[in-house]
Amino acid sequence: MDEVMLAQIGQVLKRYVFNLANLQGMLRLSTPVILSGLSALITSRAGIMNIAAEGMINLCTFAAVAGSYFLGHAIGGVGVALLTGLLVGGFFALFCIKFRANTTVMGIAINITSVSVTMFLCRAIFKQAGAFSDPSIMGLSPIHIPVIEKIPILGPLVSGYSIITYLAWALIPITTIFLYRTRTGWHLRAVGENPQAAETLGINVDRMKFGAMMASGVFAALAALYLSLAHLQMYTDEMAAGRGFIGMSVNTFGGGEPAGVFLSSLLFGFVDTIGWRLQADRIMPPQFITMLPYVATLVFLTVFTVRKNRRLKAALEKAAREDVQERQSTAASA
Repeated sequence: MDEVMLAQIGQVLKRYVFNLANLQGMLRLSTPVILSGLSALITSRAGIMNIAAEGMINLCTFAAVAGSYFLGHAIGGVGVALLTGLLVGGFFALFCIKFRANTTVMGIAINITSVSVTMFLCRAIFKQAGAFSDPSIMGLSPIHIPVIEKIPILGPLVSGYSIITYLAWALIPITTIFLYRTRTGWHLRAVGENPQAAETLGINVDRMKFGAMMASGVFAALAALYLSLAHLQMYTDEMAAGRGFIGMSVNTFGGGEPAGVFLSSLLFGFVDTIGWRLQADRIMPPQFITMLPYVATLVFLTVFTVRKNRRLKAALEKAAREDVQERQSTAASA
């Protein structure tokens, strides 16, 4: 009986967890989360909590589809989406830095406005409500690596993804090098850790923050490009589907490090992939399956917070013990 049960459990794990298709799905579905996480990371390093990534992604998904549709080429969609990301990031930075608006309030305003604006534009321009799909929308084709794709297991796992996916992977080491091996990266981290001290060293704090917000808009635009022109070739209302907020979660869970963001995003992509597989087999209601990534977000953040508080408590207790020992040794020597 135990052997039969173990065999059944093994079959379930093989179908829904440990197989090549799930690993491929994990890599695909983690791509927009990686980019959204980098969007949150670059601003957090400048001391800014950017919750506007959700709205940036929504606006850029519509811009990407509209650009591809009217310009007749995927490159047109890429250009329009990146320009939109820069404009929204610049708008966000202008109000938060120049006019000293509250970043949280501005982020909420951008998120709410993006939903209404994209819904209106979809109805006004394309005469359709909720979604727009057309053969004229030119997407980003997958890239097949000639030598690697013929290697068993490794080939299907590494080859055949959109250029945005490969770019997301490349941006992890690039961002790490930027933060820790370049003068601008050092200045950015200094601004986030202590803006007053950075300013006394001659660093233009506002300029660094402005640049971080603009870069955040570019990362959000790349996430939007993947959703609208690579993963799908269409536009739907609220296409970000919470990935802007999940990006903030993976940045927190990853400790504000690019490698941590990448690994955390893979974890979310894996959970999302399992959800899609369960939905395809109709094992449970789709509403519960849709909840899986967000439930995982709450669980991971709870675990991260508990572990962080325990480490902080242990560090404080250790510091207190060392202080007591130092006082005792001082009193004994006196």
